[in-house]
Amino acid sequence: MAVITISKEFAAGGLTLARKLADDLGWRLVERGVLAELAERLDMSEGELELLHRGEENSLFKLVDEVFLHTVRRIAQKPEAALDDERYFAAVQELIKEVAAQGDAVIVGWGGQYILADHPDAHHFRVVAPLAMRARRCAAMGRCGPEQGEAECARQDRISSGYIKHYFKRAWHDATAYKLVINTGALDFDLDKAVGIIKSAL
Repeated sequence: MAVITISKEFAAGGLTLARKLADDLGWRLVERGVLAELAERLDMSEGELELLHRGEENSLFKLVDEVFLHTVRRIAQKPEAALDDERYFAAVQELIKEVAAQGDAVIVGWGGQYILADHPDAHHFRVVAPLAMRARRCAAMGRCGPEQGEAECARQDRISSGYIKHYFKRAWHDATAYKLVINTGALDFDLDKAVGIIKSAL
């Protein structure tokens, strides 16, 4: 009853890799869709949770942008305590641990590498690629123009890094948190090969 966590740089192919891996193993894939279940538990909209999940870039928990924060609460018609950072994080941890207890799952993101750091049957992997290569992939996916690729990748990486720094007080890129760091750029984005590498490391 093992579980795999995937931490990924933006546009490094991590999500597609995770999907291929889950399909190949016949395991459950847990990605952004888990927001729906989390929202139901907290009686919050998925949009509200997404704002909390983005961490330091939006600075909701630091109340940097009071006007923005009050606007979100007003639109959601929630009381002042509704956007509760600690309650959100507790629910994330509970969900990830429940998934791990069921086993046979590939978890993408959410800081699973730290939530399940002491889980005896958890295997943690990180997917990276050179920024220039990721920028080209970002543009090819239509997420940004050719000139904005690197900036968009950097922005998305800051969101992920801020989430890890805020909730776990750890560095997102700390290689010691992972069993293996896979550079998909060095594999020419051959994700089938990357899946084989991960399976051989289990």
